[in-house]
Amino acid sequence: MKRFDHRSRRRFERDRKLKRTREQRGGFKCCHCRNLVPVHPYMGTANRNHCNLCLWSKHVDDKKGDRGAMCQAAMRPIGLTFRIESTGRLGEIMLIHDCSGCSKISINRIAADDIDAEILQIFSSSWLMPQRLVRQILGQGIRLALRTDAQEIRKQLFGQTATENR
Repeated sequence: MKRFDHRSRRRFERDRKLKRTREQRGGFKCCHCRNLVPVHPYMGTANRNHCNLCLWSKHVDDKKGDRGAMCQAAMRPIGLTFRIESTGRLGEIMLIHDCSGCSKISINRIAADDIDAEILQIFSSSWLMPQRLVRQILGQGIRLALRTDAQEIRKQLFGQTATENR
């Protein structure tokens, strides 16, 4: 990871505040596909850092929600996981991202306006994920969604029950 001097840190802080203000006004530009990504508290996307179209993210957080990461590199969506509820059952679908700058793995909630076909594409492509990434994900205690989870993913995305087929 790069080392930053005091001046760089001040510039970073100033830029972060400006970007946060822009986000609060309605959105940001995706670092991958360059489309405008809507951000709105009524949509449940006030803290969003991934694109609703391509699902790529940007490494903005050191800790959840702090917006303090200096890396700022693009984060590729590599798989899906589930939030684990206190009852031990599977909760909502979450995206797994891999940072192209520092290789940090992070998870993000999906949003209602995320493209379902892209979510399914990421799920399918995760079956061919390199073992290095699988070990890194599992080493962080993240449960990688497997082919056997396909029914649960479809149910959450499309509201299908076990007897329905799509």
